[in-house]
Formats: sequence, structure tokens, C-alpha cells
Amino acid sequence: MSLIEEKAETRKRSKALLKAMSPEEAERFSRLAADNLGALPEYSGARIVLAFLSMGEEIRTESLIESALEEGKIVAVPRMEYSPEGEPVIVFVHLPKEYHSWPRDRYGIPVPPAESRPLSEEELCSGPAIVVTPGLAFDRKGGRLGRGKGYYDRFLSGARACAARRGASLLACGFCYAAQLVDEVPAGRDDAAVDLVVTEEGRIDRPRDS
Repeated sequence: MSLIEEKAETRKRSKALLKAMSPEEAERFSRLAADNLGALPEYSGARIVLAFLSMGEEIRTESLIESALEEGKIVAVPRMEYSPEGEPVIVFVHLPKEYHSWPRDRYGIPVPPAESRPLSEEELCSGPAIVVTPGLAFDRKGGRLGRGKGYYDRFLSGARACAARRGASLLACGFCYAAQLVDEVPAGRDDAAVDLVVTEEGRIDRPRDS
């Protein structure tokens, strides 16, 4: 089986697991996972939280985002833009407390208005920052499988390079249900791993040698 086929099969299984989860389970597990993430020393020390607004059956981030805003952290969420070369990329824009009033897209996700200001490279790489990273599947070595567009892979690669240049701390944290953990995520050389994964069952650190 090719890498493309392996990824497609893993995505299919993960989507089926997410679809089978009851709303009550999703709510309970999401809150437990958010509590576990909020208890991380790395989260407590983070000044910037780059989160995602959940869509469909994704693990819910609302309680995590609300807590971060109440704690006075800088919270930012992704917005699609295009690079000068015309390539679709994600940038992170400031999330205000009144974001619930934003218009919603066809998936029901609040859409950052055009006037929302993206974080500058200086802000993004000033740290300490934690990137709450979505995915369809993760493994215990930090492997992550997204939806196939490569947006987060490219973002994490660039953000890590920026943070390294500035000597800042930037931690990529996979955020998912325990049911989304697999033995091994099929990955290519351009697929960015996360530093740790947090689920409703706790944290899983990426081994230092992987």
C-alpha cells in the first residue's frame, strides 16, 4: 500500500470513529482534554495560545479558548490567506472575547472578519507560545495526520524556524480524543510532527530521539 493510500485509509477510519461518538461523549471528553491541556506547565507559561475553532466532529476547543481568554493570554485562530506566490496558507488572527458574534461559514465555524489583524512574525515568534494543533490521527511519537492540505505542516515548519532564530519557545501540542490515537501515523518527510499530544486521558510526550 502506498503512503497516499495509507493516509486515505487512516483518515477514513478516524472520521468514522469521530462520527460514531455521541454528542454527550464529545462534550465530556473535550472538556476533560481541555482541562488536561490547561494543567500543563507549558500552557501555564505560555503567553500566546494559537488555537483552532472546531468544525464538524473535531474535538471541541470552546472551553479551552474561553479559559485562555479569561486568563489574559493572547489567543489567535487560523484564517486562510494566499502567499505572494498564490499558495494558500494559514495565518493567525487575534481572537476577541466577542468572537461569538462573527459570521459563520457553512461548517458553522466563526469566520474572522477581513479587518481582523494577523499576528506579526515578531509577535508570533516572541513566545512563549503553544500551538493547539488539530488532526485526524496522532501517534505516540508525535506523528500527525491532517486533512491532506498541508497547511499546518507548512505553518509549523515556518513558525519553528522563526522561533529558533529569535530564541523563543514554541510548542506544538496535538489536541484530540484518545480514540484518534493510532499505532503509527503514515507520514512523509514534509509532515510536521507535534511535540506532545493531549487527550481526555492525559498527555503523551514525543520521545526525544524521534
